[in-house]
Amino acid sequence: MNTPLRLTYSTAFQILGRGATAFSTALVTFLVTRSLGVNGFGNFTAILSYITLFFVFTDFGINAIFVREVSNEKSKQKDYYKNLLGLRLIGILFTAFIAIGILAFSDHSGVVKLGIILGLGILVAQSFAVSALAVFQAKIRYDQALISDVFGAVANLMFVYIATKNFSSVLAVIIALVFGNFVRALVALYLAKFQIGVFAFAFNINFWRKLIFAALPIGLIMVFSQFNAQIDKQIVLLATYKPSLGLTGETSAGIYGLAYKIFELAIVLPTYILNVGYPLMIRKKDQGLAVLLKFAKKLAIVLVALGGLGLVCGLVLAPVLVSILGGSSFSDSILTTRILFLGFPLFFITPLTLWLGVVLNKNKELLFIYGFAAVFNLVANLVFVPEIGYNAAAVITVTTEGLILVMSFVVIVLNKSILKQ
Repeated sequence: MNTPLRLTYSTAFQILGRGATAFSTALVTFLVTRSLGVNGFGNFTAILSYITLFFVFTDFGINAIFVREVSNEKSKQKDYYKNLLGLRLIGILFTAFIAIGILAFSDHSGVVKLGIILGLGILVAQSFAVSALAVFQAKIRYDQALISDVFGAVANLMFVYIATKNFSSVLAVIIALVFGNFVRALVALYLAKFQIGVFAFAFNINFWRKLIFAALPIGLIMVFSQFNAQIDKQIVLLATYKPSLGLTGETSAGIYGLAYKIFELAIVLPTYILNVGYPLMIRKKDQGLAVLLKFAKKLAIVLVALGGLGLVCGLVLAPVLVSILGGSSFSDSILTTRILFLGFPLFFITPLTLWLGVVLNKNKELLFIYGFAAVFNLVANLVFVPEIGYNAAAVITVTTEGLILVMSFVVIVLNKSILKQ
């Protein structure tokens, strides 16, 4: 199968899987907003955003290293996979411990804290689902990922429907999502076993050390990136707003949370394209830098075009999407949604600059860029959200992504080997 066809074929399966997940998430959002209202949805957003802050540790860039290693040594795939599962088991227990430890010192309400503790089950399920995804990535079998995504989407919707119809409680919804995510993880692990022929845990510490140190730069970049994506929701919830704004944390988190959920559902496409594009870029680099750059330029054109189309659609459809998913009580989310969509093209092209930088071994520079962006994002939100309100968080989100893109582009363009082309 030639490269364009392979990219299209694999991306199509991811889009179908994401389509099922997005549809399920949209329906879940519809059920939760109707059941819990603005304030309840604010707590729901705070719980999930806190948990999502730690999602990065379920991968930490290790999948990218695993794909590279098994591509070079296919005879060791089974051994590597067993050690990957062992590493993820220990890693997720450590991550859950850290998450609870930090939570003990936060100002979240008792309900939110309990919801976060219960929701850590989602982290466990996500960790093993991500491990299975590593196998699908290495074999470029995203049709298998599609199957597990569909099962997970249906399970989430079914369990949340039961929870919202029988209990008007954010805790019941979180438990429902834990069950749904475990369904996805179990299906994914079964399919991965079918692909690779084994499901077992191995605990080779030397191999783990090699994997972690190789993944460390990518992992830290992912930490900063996830921090940028989630810390605003925590600040919006916990901020003490200027009295003249007439805002509370729960209400602000609910309004901002719905807008961000709509935006979040829309910006996943480049991630799926780059899931396939990254291993292909590695192979293109082996064929020569000129081949890699030609491939990256073509991919950039596609991503920019898709981002531009998404921008126009988002601005036009924002009132309709807010009305469908949240109802009239969430009307203030329309402006916030439109602000976020102004950055749509940025979010489509930055994943390409990230992975192109990784392929070009610019990890130190990327680490600085994403670290600097995380600090900027945190400080800007702490300063402006209490004074201006949740729309400031939307503006800062777009500004931060623009900052990342500009700095990443400069690093890539100034690469000496590229300048010689």
